[in-house]
Amino acid sequence: MIIRNKNKKKRIAIFLSIIVLIILSVIGYNYGIDYYRKYYACPGIKIDSYRFPVIGIDVASHQGEINWEEVYASKVNFAFIKATEGETFVDKKFEYNFSQAKKNNIIVGAYHFFRFNKNGKEQAYNFINNVQLDSLSLPPVLDVELFGGNKFSFETKNKVISEIFNCLRALEKHYNRKPIIYSNVETYENFIKGNFDDYDLWLCKLCNEPKTIEWKFWQYTHQAVVPGIKTDVDMNIFNGSYDEFINYIYKN
Repeated sequence: MIIRNKNKKKRIAIFLSIIVLIILSVIGYNYGIDYYRKYYACPGIKIDSYRFPVIGIDVASHQGEINWEEVYASKVNFAFIKATEGETFVDKKFEYNFSQAKKNNIIVGAYHFFRFNKNGKEQAYNFINNVQLDSLSLPPVLDVELFGGNKFSFETKNKVISEIFNCLRALEKHYNRKPIIYSNVETYENFIKGNFDDYDLWLCKLCNEPKTIEWKFWQYTHQAVVPGIKTDVDMNIFNGSYDEFINYIYKN
């Protein structure tokens, strides 16, 4: 009788585990479909090069080996390069991408992907320990978005905002420069707006031009084709002229 009960409990546990996995799979699938519909299933945007002449890309290790000489020849002006994530992760291509982009006269910046369930100050130290910025670099960037694991974080909104503040404050203290915040519209509305309005915003909005949110950089596609890069790549513009871009770098 005892053995039967144990086997019955084991079968019930396996059955419940399968049900949980099915539910999580459905949630993940629906999230992926919603994300695709929001950010990919829309017409491409044609950028007015007279209004926005300064263009740039952002890259990470999943872009593979990049030929930065070809990238520069394609008239890319700046590049944001993934450096770190969370408390310990360092992008394996960061050092190469950062140094080679600079070598080929592309204005560089580095970004940190913020994890909602990690200590903000420790995340800043991860970035600080791996990124050296000079006077010709763009300010440090904190990438804050409801994507991946962050979408399913159990941290309270107030806790996340507090850790974002701690991270930004540590970065600003070290580099003596006010960081840029990268965010998509959903995350901006939920976490950034009203809390970090004094920081320059790098906004992801892929289907149409953002006209109701003040932004310094705008990421308008994830599917650009750039010579020297074998994969699709994110494309961005600066909100201003070439002269304003140069003044922005020196001011910051």
